[in-house]
Amino acid sequence: MDVHQISFAKITVLRNDLAEIVVDNGVDINVKMVDEIHHCLLSIFSHTFSLLINKTNSYSTQLDALMKFGTLAAINKIAVFAPNKMARMSADFSATIPSSKALNIEVFIDRNDALLWLH
Repeated sequence: MDVHQISFAKITVLRNDLAEIVVDNGVDINVKMVDEIHHCLLSIFSHTFSLLINKTNSYSTQLDALMKFGTLAAINKIAVFAPNKMARMSADFSATIPSSKALNIEVFIDRNDALLWLH
């Protein structure tokens, strides 16, 4: 498994078309950080890929950053692992952002269910 550490998160390659993102606890994600994620993902994958967003840690995302995240054309689908009520509320809200609506996003309370959906 390839693990890529960026300034505020860890990106783990689970398959040749799947990565898991775990954001550090307490981070407030902004547009510049989304650019950093996009740059890292595009350096890892040369084709379309899916993401598992692991919301085990508590963090926030600025609205403009949420809007930008969903604009990366190479993303096939996104599973969000939200293990608690606050994480689920945040994930459900994020999925309603206009740029996210075109993406295939599902929220799961079990990580294994999320991985099964991505396969």
